[in-house]
Amino acid sequence: MAAFTSLSRTPLYRSLLSSSSFLNPNPFLSSLHFSTTTPPPAGDDAVSDEPDSTPNPNPSPQFNRPLENGLDPGVYKAIMVGRAGQKPVQKTLRSGRTVVLFSLGTGGIRNNRRPLDDEEPREYADRCSVQWHRVSVYPERLADLALEHVKPGSILYLEGNLETKVFSDPVNGLVRRIREIALRRDGRLVFLSNDGDAAQLEPAELARAGYY
Repeated sequence: MAAFTSLSRTPLYRSLLSSSSFLNPNPFLSSLHFSTTTPPPAGDDAVSDEPDSTPNPNPSPQFNRPLENGLDPGVYKAIMVGRAGQKPVQKTLRSGRTVVLFSLGTGGIRNNRRPLDDEEPREYADRCSVQWHRVSVYPERLADLALEHVKPGSILYLEGNLETKVFSDPVNGLVRRIREIALRRDGRLVFLSNDGDAAQLEPAELARAGYY
């Protein structure tokens, strides 16, 4: 009788072991692996932790942007609206290129000067509230427009680079620095209004110069 009981319990024990609910009480954790020693799957889908030593036949290009004297060039742009203070003049550089120069008056100066002996308060205020900027126009067609149409008192809108020129004075040989607004290829010159008999620019003439 005892042997029969032992034989009957063996199939029951095996059936319980084969039941998924007995082996895994929580069916939601059936797909999780908590062992770090599980071998990776074989085949093409296997993932290796070792770096791939095969050279890439088409490597991505590496762009090395040069710096100026070890520093990032940053942004050195000036945007101004002011009045022209003098008639433009044209000069020839040592390289043979020509440049057109004129001055532009704006506000923004701090008043640290004393009035003159015979100066009226209004004249003193006008003299101390204006600072002058040196403007250099390098593109040829834009320089021709400035040379022809910029008059003293013309209201202009400028976009250019804020640059410093270092040179030796031809008279005394001293090293001088001049800050200027340089209008180059990406510069802009817009005529907002002209003074008195200054001629107005035609839109077609501005379009030919490439500046609007």
